[in-house]
Amino acid sequence: MLHSKTRLLGLFLIFIFAGMLYYDWYLLKEERRYYMKMAVIAPLGIIGGIFILLFPTKAGKPETGMDRLLVLLVFVLGMAAGAVNLYLMDPGFFSFR
Repeated sequence: MLHSKTRLLGLFLIFIFAGMLYYDWYLLKEERRYYMKMAVIAPLGIIGGIFILLFPTKAGKPETGMDRLLVLLVFVLGMAAGAVNLYLMDPGFFSFR
């Protein structure tokens, strides 16, 4: 029962951001349009929710240098996942022609 509220927050974040990601892909499939911000931020929210779910004691303000590095690593990983998602949704966005 330790950190159950924090773990519920992680599950809630995963659920909300996964819904956003699904809705963005649905728009792309049905209406041939998507929201770029949602395409980049939704994977970041999912990875952040997984981080909070797995490490509930690390949620909140980082106190040590190692905690700051871990949060930065999670953020970079989430943004990279968002970039991959954006590429999968619109490969022409990254072309330099």
